[in-house]
Amino acid sequence: MSSLALVTGASGYIGRRLVNALLRQGMGVRAMARDAARIKALWPTAAVEAVGADLAKPQTLTGVCDGARTVFHLANDADEAAATVDQADAGSTLAGTRMLLAEAVRSGVKQFVFMSSVKAMGEGGQACLTETSPALPVSSYGRAKHAAEKLVFEAGRQHGLHVCVLRLPLVYGGDDGKGNLPRMIAAIDRGRFPPLPETGNRRSMAHVDDVVQATLLAAERPQANGQLYLVTDGHDYSTREIYLAICSALDKPPPRWFLPLACLRMTARPGDVVGMIARRDFPLNSAAVEKLTGSAWYSSEKIRRELDFRPVHTLIDALPGMIAHYRRQTA
Repeated sequence: MSSLALVTGASGYIGRRLVNALLRQGMGVRAMARDAARIKALWPTAAVEAVGADLAKPQTLTGVCDGARTVFHLANDADEAAATVDQADAGSTLAGTRMLLAEAVRSGVKQFVFMSSVKAMGEGGQACLTETSPALPVSSYGRAKHAAEKLVFEAGRQHGLHVCVLRLPLVYGGDDGKGNLPRMIAAIDRGRFPPLPETGNRRSMAHVDDVVQATLLAAERPQANGQLYLVTDGHDYSTREIYLAICSALDKPPPRWFLPLACLRMTARPGDVVGMIARRDFPLNSAAVEKLTGSAWYSSEKIRRELDFRPVHTLIDALPGMIAHYRRQTA
């Protein structure tokens, strides 16, 4: 790759790592976020052009692609967004993606990489899902991501644009202090996380630096054009395994007992009632229990085979660094 790259969501968890990787390659970067001052604080260098724009306000996107060869569309890429987006947000984000694609075509952009989510296809129970599995999103966030994927592929077909879509599972590693995994670490450390039983569920994840590797490959490799790829670290974990690994990294011996799944589900029922009365989700409810004990299992064999993607991190390897960051944040 050469020349200028536009990165949307540049101040986010994955965006920051991607911008740094592009800079190491000697590329110029136009970093887009809602707050341009945040970009300037992160990268006080002429190699990074700060742009303040908002996908929810498509009119702010005019000209953002001018002079760019590659667009990396990462805005709303984290599991934090999946938990908070509502239908109105999803609609405005979709409109922003449509406008961004139009700007990319008008400006003569050559490559467009869209960061999607496994939420766009849903979860398959005990089955390991692939790129050919039916897309059955169940949330506003997932439906918006799936609709945006269709826009990206359509733009590629109509305008001869190199497009690639990456679907991400839960992403870990680095200095992220938000999201489900950092919250799980904090809850276990404070003794507020129930000792889960082994249910045999399988959950896929990916390290943030491996996600960056996949993102660069999606733009660089001609064979990625028009393709959809699932990105994982190549391992699948049960929630019990994740729980025990975090306990070990925290140097906290796990309890010798565990809460049977039936008891855990019974404990969650009052949370359902409280949530209905308060009209907001209670931390421990039936949906949370099913998410903890259910499977979200995906295969990254296609991107390994076609793009020679080789993840180098596992959750077990990354946990000490994540715990160290957590300790610094809570000191």
